[in-house]
Parts: sequence; structure tokens; C-alpha cells
Amino acid sequence: MTSGYCVHLLHLDDALIAYSLIQVAAPCFSADDWARVVASPDRWTLVSLKDPAGYVRGLAVYRIGTHPIAGRLMDVPIFAVASVIDDVTITDLLFTSLRRRSAGCDYMRFWAQFPGAFSEMESEDRFRRWDHGLMFRIDQKPSPALL
Repeated sequence: MTSGYCVHLLHLDDALIAYSLIQVAAPCFSADDWARVVASPDRWTLVSLKDPAGYVRGLAVYRIGTHPIAGRLMDVPIFAVASVIDDVTITDLLFTSLRRRSAGCDYMRFWAQFPGAFSEMESEDRFRRWDHGLMFRIDQKPSPALL
């Protein structure tokens, strides 16, 4: 059921709707913190997935930086999917989109826990740590299926 889904950079018009998705996954993440994420396009990239009806069903927030162990790292503190009937497809499409955007990276890291606040996302100490989240090694020669 991939027909009709659209993955793209989050439009500012959809920021409030995307926040409602975050509230389901992490009620402790405040509206003020979300506003700070949205207002930091120089630090954070926000990707959304919409269903054919135009509802935001997936959201990912990432930044790319140099990690002392991993090298070039796509750090993904927020990855949320909301669908009762098609969560696997939506997750796959959103992950594949991030994989395509990770060109030049050695790893992607998906945080194990949603950040509690914007300050946690911005923490350079947290970024440099190796002991949290799922580290996904990026194959430098992408599969033909990803092209």
C-alpha cells in the first residue's frame, strides 16, 4: 500500500500537525521545545510522510555531524510513525528516505528513547556518546533496490 504516500521536508504549515504526532509518542516533549526544533533549520532537518488524504503519518528529525568513533553520523533523535493499518509500510518508506539522505555518512543512529527536551537533542556530549540508540552502518555501495 505505498501508493499515494509522499515523503518530503516538513512544510511549516504542517509543523503543528506534526507536533500532535510527537505528543502521542512523547508527551513530555513540550510545544516550546518543538518550536525550537522547527526554528533551527540550520541544525535540524525535518522530514514528514503524508498519506493520500494529506495527514502526517510519519516524522523524522535528524542532523549530520562528525562523531569521534562513527565518523560521519546521521543522528536521528525523532522517528515517529502513526498508522493503525499501514505502520510497516510507512516506517519502511520513511527509513528509506533517510537512507537516501544519508549519502556521505558512515552511520545512522536512531535514538532508543525520544528526547525529553530540545536541550537534550542539542547536547554535544549526548551526540558524542556511543552507548545509546541503534547504530546502523551505511553501506557505501547502495543496493540497486535503493537507487
